[in-house]
Amino acid sequence: MRMANDETVSAAELAQTIKMDPAFAGRLIKAANGALSRQRAIVSVQGALMVVGMPAVRAMALGFSILSNYRKGSCPGFDYAQFWSSSVVMALTMQVLAAHIHTVAADEFFSVGLLARVGELALATVYPDRYGQLLAEAATGRSGAELLELERKALAMTHSDLSTAMLMDWGIPSVFADPVRYFECPLEAPFAADGREMTVMQCLILARCVADICLGKPDEQRLLIGKAVRLAAHLGCSREVFIGDCNEVARQWFEWGKLLQLSAVECPSFDALSGIVSEVPGGRMPSAKSEAGNEGTPDAEAVPDIRAMLVTSDPITRERILKALGEADIKAFEFSGLEGFMEHVLDLQPQILALDAEKNAEHISRLIRTLRASRIGRSIFILLLLPSSDEQHVPAIEAGADDFFIKVAGERVLQARLNAARRIVLLQWELEREREELRHFAAELAISNRSLQEAALTDALTGLPNRRYALERVQQEWAASHRSARSLACMVIDLDNFKQINDIYGHDVGDIALRLISEALRRVLRGQDVICRTGGDEFLVICPETSQEDVLACGERLRKEIDQLDVINEDEVLRLSISVGVAVRDEAMSSASDLIKRADRSVLMAKRLGRNRIVSEFDAEDDG
Repeated sequence: MRMANDETVSAAELAQTIKMDPAFAGRLIKAANGALSRQRAIVSVQGALMVVGMPAVRAMALGFSILSNYRKGSCPGFDYAQFWSSSVVMALTMQVLAAHIHTVAADEFFSVGLLARVGELALATVYPDRYGQLLAEAATGRSGAELLELERKALAMTHSDLSTAMLMDWGIPSVFADPVRYFECPLEAPFAADGREMTVMQCLILARCVADICLGKPDEQRLLIGKAVRLAAHLGCSREVFIGDCNEVARQWFEWGKLLQLSAVECPSFDALSGIVSEVPGGRMPSAKSEAGNEGTPDAEAVPDIRAMLVTSDPITRERILKALGEADIKAFEFSGLEGFMEHVLDLQPQILALDAEKNAEHISRLIRTLRASRIGRSIFILLLLPSSDEQHVPAIEAGADDFFIKVAGERVLQARLNAARRIVLLQWELEREREELRHFAAELAISNRSLQEAALTDALTGLPNRRYALERVQQEWAASHRSARSLACMVIDLDNFKQINDIYGHDVGDIALRLISEALRRVLRGQDVICRTGGDEFLVICPETSQEDVLACGERLRKEIDQLDVINEDEVLRLSISVGVAVRDEAMSSASDLIKRADRSVLMAKRLGRNRIVSEFDAEDDG
């Protein structure tokens, strides 16, 4: 890490040092190959360094060294193995999501996901006994808001606050560190709706959700997959693409688990989970038409099957209720006692619960209150079966029952009660369907808005960010460079004789030349460099944490790559070349505009000197 922070250390020296640690070298190469957009495999440490960049190398070195030293600890109640497994899944998910965001490097997102919850580990290490007590008190688990509140009261800070402070101290930019503070309590976030911090926070929320799915129980997985799909939609990622990404995360997680020597956990099939978002354990919700041979055919007007759970030990009552449920077209599941009651409810998830309250009235009242306190139990229609209308049964009704039936009443009364229950269940289903349509519409609107935003910041011809994005991004990188006292360089690149190409051969050939240039830029430059098309034949490359020597070497490598490009027009071959102007931030500059102006002066000097060359700001000043 000291070498990575030292600007005088070359990439070759750093690569040689990393090779001495085979474990870290393997992890670094794997991380470089993990970006799904790359087509050519990285096989060398030096190649991985060029792809990943110094900021990601520092963060990975930090994260992996922490993992090596804190696999176990003395904090009771803190599951170290699950913490690291969850952190790795978050890192892999963030890396995959970077491909949809387009404004961040996949390797940077990997590191942020890996370290986003490091504050939990820190508190468990510094205050093992006290933090173990807080974990035991937090009934909703370590990821809930209850734990954050307990931490704030007991320790005057939360693990989210500590994670952010640690990341900032390690040099992680605030655009990544600040969202870490709020991704577990997003309603408190002060970010603008269209800001980068908001996007990073949404990615962290989704990454944590994917981690919870991978490490959760089957019932939890089924509840979380729908949430994850909706979160992905807000980021502009369709359901099919997101499920494919999750399968890729699962595949990589298995490989990383072996590499990091984490205990193996069977990963769920996201294809299977996504196919049962609307299903329930122990039964399904097909349409009424599916029983007639149309199973699998979506029908917006179809009515779902209604499941009823009947709990009674009285055989006479059982026969009466089962017969009435059948006549009401309600599918019945019968249980003779209260043993395993909550487990049966969670597995079956009935819409109607017919509960015999003739015995154990007090126990039944407690069960109803427990049901009503849960998300699943709030929507169940509870029908109490009572032996009489005595007031001794009132507490069970007051506990949260929707209706009751006196067992001595006639069949018409029973049928009327069940029909009323069926009507209410269908109304609830209709309301939920309308809510789902609204959520779907909101997700489509969010995708459209994001697509419009991307279109406004993207050059249609080359697919690169445009001038508007370039001006915003260079301001951000300038602020980060000023805050961290690190170098910042930029290159202004002009395609030589572009006007003549258009005039002689036509604009179609000119467009081909521009696309070839943009592909070469993507191919040659590092992952951390920001490439934009700012004019007709002009490109701007922003190079964070890059010295004068490095940016000159990078520009020369790019110039040689372009010099080998040919455009074939019928029977004629056009040779392409570029002029490159380079500038590096120094104390004499007061703003990002000064940096770009110097690079502009340099590229003009390169053209005056004969084109097809790279000129630095110092060369331009000497000539002046």
